[in-house]
Amino acid sequence: MGFNYKAIFVDLDGTLLNSQKVISQRNLKCLNEFIDNGIPVVIATGRTLKSVKKVTQGLKIDTPIITLNGNDIRKSIDGYSMMLSYVDNQLKEAIFAMCKNILNGNSDYYIQNILFDTANGFYCLHPNLLDSNEFSTHYDSDVKELDIDNPPAESIVSFLFLLTPDSNREAFLTEQTKFFKPLGAKFCTFNGWPWIELGSPKVNKGTAMQYVCDYLGINMKDVIAFGDGENDVEMLAEAGLGVAMANADLHALKIAKAKALSNDEDGVSVFLEHLKQAGNIQ
Repeated sequence: MGFNYKAIFVDLDGTLLNSQKVISQRNLKCLNEFIDNGIPVVIATGRTLKSVKKVTQGLKIDTPIITLNGNDIRKSIDGYSMMLSYVDNQLKEAIFAMCKNILNGNSDYYIQNILFDTANGFYCLHPNLLDSNEFSTHYDSDVKELDIDNPPAESIVSFLFLLTPDSNREAFLTEQTKFFKPLGAKFCTFNGWPWIELGSPKVNKGTAMQYVCDYLGINMKDVIAFGDGENDVEMLAEAGLGVAMANADLHALKIAKAKALSNDEDGVSVFLEHLKQAGNIQ
């Protein structure tokens, strides 16, 4: 096989999955051929493991899987957590304080809902407003209602915030980023998805990719990575070749070294097939 890289890291939503949230037959066939030829394919997503299992059926992945944007790295599709990261107590308390402050009234933005993961499930501020179809495939347990004045003492993996439709999203990101900067925390937005994430400042898909590469004995310069959103930026930047999809947001397009066709045009497989035929990554 004329291919110069030793592993393929690939995001799911907006990248490997098309608009119907399905891996096309062309993408499936292409990646399975690489796997059969000894090139590991590593999923790197913001989804939970349960959700990854649902949408990757037919893909012969037997390597670690990066879930929750790097906060939970699983040994395999049915494996245990190799690394599970939590928000430290100082940051957690600051986040809850921010939430209470905003929920008490703000002229520019307002939080419609809050969701966060723990090792034992997930909590939601307003479960009745949560799209059950959107989140039912992500968790094994039922949602627990969050009492913002008496938050649980459990360790939290990451937070998700949904602003009201009429909120000033940019004002929220600007003001709250400035507020959390001393704690090193960074908000993350998603391409085509309205929720905003805040997790451990030390963890992202790039740090998770380094962890998996070390585990596999691969140098990151020997990796090709595909993504479409801000949560893919560190992974695209650190990979030997970071590839943004044509449908990617400006964060991913700016950092990527190359661009593929969109997720609805089998962009991942078309790009990889071209490289395989050319026998040259560059």
